[in-house]
Amino acid sequence: MKYFYSLTLLIIFCCQSPNDLKKKKDISKSEEISLKNNFQIYVPKKNSYVDSIVQSVSELRDLKISIEDLTKLNLNGIESFLDETLIMCDNLLNLKNNDFISRPEIKGRLKVLKTNILKCKFNNHRNDFKKLNENLRKLFISYNILIERLENLR
Repeated sequence: MKYFYSLTLLIIFCCQSPNDLKKKKDISKSEEISLKNNFQIYVPKKNSYVDSIVQSVSELRDLKISIEDLTKLNLNGIESFLDETLIMCDNLLNLKNNDFISRPEIKGRLKVLKTNILKCKFNNHRNDFKKLNENLRKLFISYNILIERLENLR
């Protein structure tokens, strides 16, 4: 019986194709991970109406800084910055005492921004960098629309 098992194992190993034995994963080659640098965010002019709003609401100022930081990163270390941006967005959504931020059109834009941040976090967690780049583009577009909404509320 021992010989039968030995013979069976020998046949299995001998029947493997030589290509399967020669295949080795090359771990040294890492996938190129880069953020497409064609992202543009809207930066309000100094002393403009929107700039005064951003400067007067500390949570909005923190969100602006966090979004600007996201444009300067490569994708390898973006997770903690996405977490920070999500916290800043949540802080703005939970802000109760500011009539300006509590407007439905601003709250709605903040919720869209939060959704895009969550999509970026999900794709980053899955290491799907193509979709992450696409969602980052959508995130920056939604941020730009938020700032434009602020500008239109004058």
